[in-house]
Amino acid sequence: MKKALAVFALCVVFIIIYFLQLNFFSWFTIAGVKPNLFIILALFIGLYTNEKLGAILSMIFGFIVDFAGSNLIGGAGLALGVVGFLRRISRKKLIER
Repeated sequence: MKKALAVFALCVVFIIIYFLQLNFFSWFTIAGVKPNLFIILALFIGLYTNEKLGAILSMIFGFIVDFAGSNLIGGAGLALGVVGFLRRISRKKLIER
């Protein structure tokens, strides 16, 4: 039950971040660079879930972003999946030391 509620909450957060990214951060730049909230979401997912769930959720969210308006299908899905997976692994290695 807790895992289903957590996945639902992450989906709601994704929808909020998606609309923020499209509406607010599409014109907001810092020295010509647009901030990407999806990377922060993938890091959060990787930090607080296990490797498999973090990679799967990050990949699904990335593919949704790709299908919604990217020229390259699969680029964000692959990148966010890797970020969600590697963040958890790097956290384990940092804590073990």
